[in-house]
Amino acid sequence: MYDKKIKVVHILEGFLGGTSTYMCTVLPQLVQKGFDVTLIGSLNRSYPEAHTRISELRASRVKIHIIPMYREINPLKDIYSLVIIMRLLLVSKFDIVHTHCSKAGTLGRIAGVLTGRSVRLHTPHCFAFMRCNSRFKKPLYFTLEKLLGKLTTKLVTVSRSEADAAVRWGIVPSHKCTRVRNGLSNGQFSFNNPSIKDSLCKASLGIEKDTQVVTTACRLVEYKGIFRFLRAAALSCAPNAVFLIAGDGKLKASAERFIIKNKLRKKVKLLGYVSNIEQIYAISDVVALCSDAEAQPYFLLEAMRAKCPIVATSVIGNKELISHSKTGILVEPSPASIAKAIDELLADENKRNKYAENAYAYFCKYHTLEKQISELIKVYKSLL
Repeated sequence: MYDKKIKVVHILEGFLGGTSTYMCTVLPQLVQKGFDVTLIGSLNRSYPEAHTRISELRASRVKIHIIPMYREINPLKDIYSLVIIMRLLLVSKFDIVHTHCSKAGTLGRIAGVLTGRSVRLHTPHCFAFMRCNSRFKKPLYFTLEKLLGKLTTKLVTVSRSEADAAVRWGIVPSHKCTRVRNGLSNGQFSFNNPSIKDSLCKASLGIEKDTQVVTTACRLVEYKGIFRFLRAAALSCAPNAVFLIAGDGKLKASAERFIIKNKLRKKVKLLGYVSNIEQIYAISDVVALCSDAEAQPYFLLEAMRAKCPIVATSVIGNKELISHSKTGILVEPSPASIAKAIDELLADENKRNKYAENAYAYFCKYHTLEKQISELIKVYKSLL
């Protein structure tokens, strides 16, 4: 505990994906370490169980302010959100403003400057321009990040590759950039019990007991590569495998049409949002992440913790977690490469076990929640 409570506000636009995991794991731990913690966020984009998670955060003594905030650029709505954030910053006089992702990072840092908050941290969780394919939006997002870098006291990335990219592209100089890896608690989880595979959800999903399971879990948006996974499923030659997609998003209807058009209904199952993802890890023989870019995906960290063999695209973010042919298989972001790697692992149980054990050891060494909190607190204290 500290003699004087440090007041930290985290600002986030959408309560879903890895950022919601970050808030639910990190913020209660900061409270336990003696910090006065507030979350300013929006539920315009959120998981179905977001209200439950918000209630749990409040129960852990995190102060919550739900405000209107929108992902897309809308000058009138954005100014309104900015004014609300400024009012909250002025009333509470936070020592540290810590923003997350693009929209909250923009509004929060501007509000921090206008209200005289001298310590303004930002965690991008994968820069928007890195995962955007629009010819107009990509350079716009890049230019905005370079301008906002001048308003940033410290850029706190979750991976070394993202930190290196920020410096290389001139978003911030190296002395204004640091890394704090994502972490997860590592208690005794039910999915680490081998016998669970005989009793859990294969039957409820209509999967035969001896069928091999390949899983991806992500928001169904463009940069997550969901159609790469679907095409890999179509190309896979594994004789007895089913492919699961856990997640929801705007591409769900398109994914359903693809499955029907390519006659994959017996081979691929769209599960929608899954609240108890541990059960899916428990029955998975291989997990795959097919993204265009990542920061440091919690999906891979959860899979490592659950001792699931991993196939991942060899892109920024994934490459830092997965060491090829040691903790998993890295592949080019093509359906054929993904399918080949999946089939290779499904055919070799010894290789699956070796990669899973190596990945779990790596997780325990570098990605525990305790290590993440310790490193984040060091950053906070160094700036005060």
